[in-house]
Amino acid sequence: MKKNLPNADVFTKKLIAVAVPLLCTLPAHAFATENTQNLEIYVDQNTKQIFSEPGQNRVKMGVFQPVTAQKSSAAGSDNARVQSSIVKQASAADADNAKVKLGQNGVGFESEDGQFKFNIGGRLHADATWHDNDKFQKSGEPLEAHDGTEIRRARIDFRGKLWNDFNFQTEADFADNEVGMKDLFLNYTGWKFGEITVGHQKQSISMELQESSNDIMFTERSLVNSLTGPLFDRAIGLHFKTSDKDWSGQLGFYGDSMKSNRSNSNKGSGKADEGFGATTRWTIAPINTKDDVIHLGGFAGYRSTNGKGELNDNSPSFGYETTHMSNLKLTDTGNISDIHNANMFGLELAAMHGPFSLQGEYVKTTIKRDYGLPSLDFDAFYVQAGWTLTGESRTYKGSDGEFKRLKPGTRFQLGKSGWGAWELAFRYDQNDLSDRNIHGGSQKRATLALNWYLNQNVRLMADYSRNFDIVGSPVKALNGGQPGDVDVITLRTQWAY
Repeated sequence: MKKNLPNADVFTKKLIAVAVPLLCTLPAHAFATENTQNLEIYVDQNTKQIFSEPGQNRVKMGVFQPVTAQKSSAAGSDNARVQSSIVKQASAADADNAKVKLGQNGVGFESEDGQFKFNIGGRLHADATWHDNDKFQKSGEPLEAHDGTEIRRARIDFRGKLWNDFNFQTEADFADNEVGMKDLFLNYTGWKFGEITVGHQKQSISMELQESSNDIMFTERSLVNSLTGPLFDRAIGLHFKTSDKDWSGQLGFYGDSMKSNRSNSNKGSGKADEGFGATTRWTIAPINTKDDVIHLGGFAGYRSTNGKGELNDNSPSFGYETTHMSNLKLTDTGNISDIHNANMFGLELAAMHGPFSLQGEYVKTTIKRDYGLPSLDFDAFYVQAGWTLTGESRTYKGSDGEFKRLKPGTRFQLGKSGWGAWELAFRYDQNDLSDRNIHGGSQKRATLALNWYLNQNVRLMADYSRNFDIVGSPVKALNGGQPGDVDVITLRTQWAY
């Protein structure tokens, strides 16, 4: 019984790529007379060797006729055309073997040998928010939270691999009808002790800050972000990471964010030198299984101001906006003058058992000032708990020291048995942004969240939060007293791939 030959089209192209160069290099005297004989090509079905005569188990693949020329220049031209044709044939054969993938992780392309990859992804967070008891005054002017709808995030993401050891990512955000660059970096993984990343990236600090907004259980990060965000959001820098399945260590050195370069070049103030930052974060998970996790972590960071007195291209202030679009900050230091640098340290603790999880962080920031002004101390913390009502466990990655997106056991299909995954979460957080002559105020907050994961790409979120015990805030009630409790409801439709 004859064995099947490989795909005829691809095999023929490869055969031509081998046979034609041999023919082109044969000398003219290899053909006896002017009546040149055609050359028949046979291939062995088992060994795939090429022969010029028939034999057992050989299949005829075609007849080739050499072309002779009267002038060597013409022969050279013909050979060039033949060789060009061969390159095109071989390239076509390689293109036929490229892999294209379309699935829950977006659109992906991969070379046959796996050394080159390219993926297109993105995310959309569409929000609607409402506030209650939000009529205030600030510096004698009326103030009210902005309610309504917004596109909180609208990102497109390009990432891939080069020569197996290099990874790259480019992510742009089109929210607020503007273009802002998020991640833009090159990562090298060929070093056996760890990896190196250079470019615009998240700084290595805080479990919550490093976790993706696609993965956290609430629509907004906690009050800890009133300190970590202004100092240690994305910046241009050099980052080192070493890790294993159950632990990770990171160290980074950074300038300012990408935006600072643009603003400095336009100011012409003569004080455009950027600031400097350094961060480190270490985590360990002594228990790390699919359904059970214990996570311990710690981090520290340093940030100096730039030539304009800004912190990572942010105004030298700390505060927390109730929602991204509200323009209402119940705690807000305002601009702090004469800042020299800021230091931060923090602790992390997390645990998971089956569908239940706990997570918390504490952070303290010390602001050092020039001209003999006293230093300032601010702090914040949060504690949160999650319960997957449908029984799934959250996904924890020990080599990153963070939780990833929950993966539903079934996907929602109307009229069928699958309903995706349902998650209930609760968080308590507070901050204190008052010290010495800086009166940023303090607040406490409790948030209840209900999340529906229709599948691994689509999530619907509903948050209710109450801000209470607001003390020393620059925002005042209409009668001049301290603000009362403020209630906030946020709804979100999220898709990410």
